[in-house]
Amino acid sequence: MNTARIRNTIALRLGAGAALGALSQLSALALLAVSGYLISRAWQQPPILYLMWAVTSVRLFGISRGVLRYAERLVSHDAAFRGLERLRLAVWRKLVRLAPAGLPVWRSGDLQARLIDDVDGVGDRWLRGTLPAISAAIVAIAAVTLQFTLLPAAGIILAASLGAAALLAPALAAWSSRLAMRTTAAARADLTHGVQSCLHGREELVATGTDTVALERVLHTDAQLRAAHARIAWTAGLGQGAGLLAMAVAVLGALATGIPALGAGTLDGVLLAVITLVPLAAFEPVLALPAAVQQAGIAKDCGRRLVEITETAEPRPDPVEPLEVEPNPAGGPPYIEIKRLAVTWPGSPAPALKGLDLTIQPGERVGITGPSGSGKSTLAAALMGFLPYEGNLRFGGVELSELDGDTIRQTVGLCSQNAHIFDTTLAENLRLARPGAPETELARALRWAGLRDWLDALDRANANGTGLDTLLGEHGRAVSGGERGRIALARCLLADREVLILDEPDAHLDAATAERVLRTTAAALEGKTAIIITHRPLPAGVVDRVISLDPPPVPAPRDAPNSSTVDIAPAV
Repeated sequence: MNTARIRNTIALRLGAGAALGALSQLSALALLAVSGYLISRAWQQPPILYLMWAVTSVRLFGISRGVLRYAERLVSHDAAFRGLERLRLAVWRKLVRLAPAGLPVWRSGDLQARLIDDVDGVGDRWLRGTLPAISAAIVAIAAVTLQFTLLPAAGIILAASLGAAALLAPALAAWSSRLAMRTTAAARADLTHGVQSCLHGREELVATGTDTVALERVLHTDAQLRAAHARIAWTAGLGQGAGLLAMAVAVLGALATGIPALGAGTLDGVLLAVITLVPLAAFEPVLALPAAVQQAGIAKDCGRRLVEITETAEPRPDPVEPLEVEPNPAGGPPYIEIKRLAVTWPGSPAPALKGLDLTIQPGERVGITGPSGSGKSTLAAALMGFLPYEGNLRFGGVELSELDGDTIRQTVGLCSQNAHIFDTTLAENLRLARPGAPETELARALRWAGLRDWLDALDRANANGTGLDTLLGEHGRAVSGGERGRIALARCLLADREVLILDEPDAHLDAATAERVLRTTAAALEGKTAIIITHRPLPAGVVDRVISLDPPPVPAPRDAPNSSTVDIAPAV
């Protein structure tokens, strides 16, 4: 189903929900009016046949009100959830295009609040804002028409009362709660961020004795959020109180005009109950307007926060007409050619990598070393298509800037030193790289990453399954730092990309284990292009050559030339 068809389907469902909601409210209006007529007419004790139409109508409107209300909820919520799904996916796709270089602008808690709470807030605009307003408008018009037909003076009073309730009460509620609504989203993001920080850093907070201070800060933010919600609820109640006052005026006005009309003979006595009860049904949807206006304001603020994400410039936007990586005529991975490469992180005043010249042949394994800040991880981010660059960076003769991100990452795989381990089983963590991979492939990837003995121990400890069914815990808390890094390495090897970038694969490992892991990994990389980033000297035979990067110099005065050096050393 294409995008236009999905959009039209959602629009039709929303329209059907609005129509069903209006019909439900009209049934309530008709039910109350006919009930008033039936009670008054029955008091006169006419023949029962004279009342059959009213009795049947009461049953019809009573049943139809509930059925229509259920159908409206079903249809409108289905449409709203479909819209929420599309909106949340659109925001998520934008965040994916911004990651990782464009995301540090926001805190993780703020991003979570935007992706969850703000998307829900925008979705509630229809259910709690637009839909009640449509129903209120239709019912108000129908009620005033009926009241004016029965008694013009009562119809005028009802129209004035409904107008006051529909305009003044929402305006009062919106004005008095505007400040609170502005602070709600920010406080919610602060609260989410504070709770996440306390949970993720709970061990360090307890160890340093600052857990009480952190908790008090979270409670203070929670108190601010509760105060903002209390103000919104108080102003909504104020607007609803004004609506109830207007309803009382409409009922008293109907009695004040209906009783003299009854004495003058211009109004049937049976209809006096009708014109008195009609305002009660007319005001039912109108009383929801203050809360609807507030919800519209909340949705507007949520929408503004989402627009901030959607309008954020991508660090490395995809080209309008992307190219494809040209296949290697000799087969295997493409060659990589780098000339005068300069890469700058967003918001940074100076390049993190500058003046790099490098050519990597297909199937070559290259080691990248250098001190912290020399640009090793920056080079990896540029090769993955995460960052813009100056100079030339070609895959198989095609400039990297002319490839879209998906094409790049179908060719290049990255094992990051900060790879995330999800709170699920070992098998599911590995299958992120290749969904549906059989357990034999998963076990082989773990052996390549130097985890053969660890996997065997898990197999022996798991009586009801295999070691692949072991839960790794939140952020991989059930495993050590070295095991966490090797799980990420196994995931990268399982992805089976033509070019692999391994960022610190020997981190958190002792020298003997690191050498064993690097050698088994080198065997698994046979026939692939590999870039291994490390601080340690690499064992003989693991790579074909080693490149040492020097950090870019401190920015010189404007008239001074800039330069950086790249030393190429033979393989150890």
